[in-house]
Amino acid sequence: MAKAQYIDNVILDKDLFRLYKDLLDSPTWCLSRSSIPNETYGNFPGKVIKDNNQIIDPVWNAYFSCLSERINQKFFEKYGYDLPSNIRRIHLGAKNKNHITYFHSDNLKDNTISIVGFLTPVWEKVWGGELYVEEEKIDFVPGRFVIFQSERIHNGAAPTKDLHWWRISVNYTLSYD
Repeated sequence: MAKAQYIDNVILDKDLFRLYKDLLDSPTWCLSRSSIPNETYGNFPGKVIKDNNQIIDPVWNAYFSCLSERINQKFFEKYGYDLPSNIRRIHLGAKNKNHITYFHSDNLKDNTISIVGFLTPVWEKVWGGELYVEEEKIDFVPGRFVIFQSERIHNGAAPTKDLHWWRISVNYTLSYD
């Protein structure tokens, strides 16, 4: 998979509004963090659902595991092949104008795939929030899921101005083993 691929309309608009509200209402968000290493707060701005095959939040893990099946179905319809089925990691990220993150890779093994899904139900292109996968720029479109090799460096841009909306995304890491 040389270029990042994407699928749209995985989640209905009305369901994105409900999901966004339910996510923000759930506990254990770490919104003061950034990807800049910090001894006090760690380095992940968001919510960990599953990490290294360990389930941290069983309820949200069930939801996002089912959603990954829908993503795979839509991906197969568009591209003609299946994504890996082993979900190694599910993280949620939330950004506002003040969040700083750096380019990074999710995994250096060549048998892993990353999926980044945009979960904020309302978004204007002028607000920024794009996903950069190396030199590729993918616009933040509500309900869009971007698929790429996990070793590729990437970064989600913060919104360009103060908004009433958080830029929320889900990040999956899938493997064939």
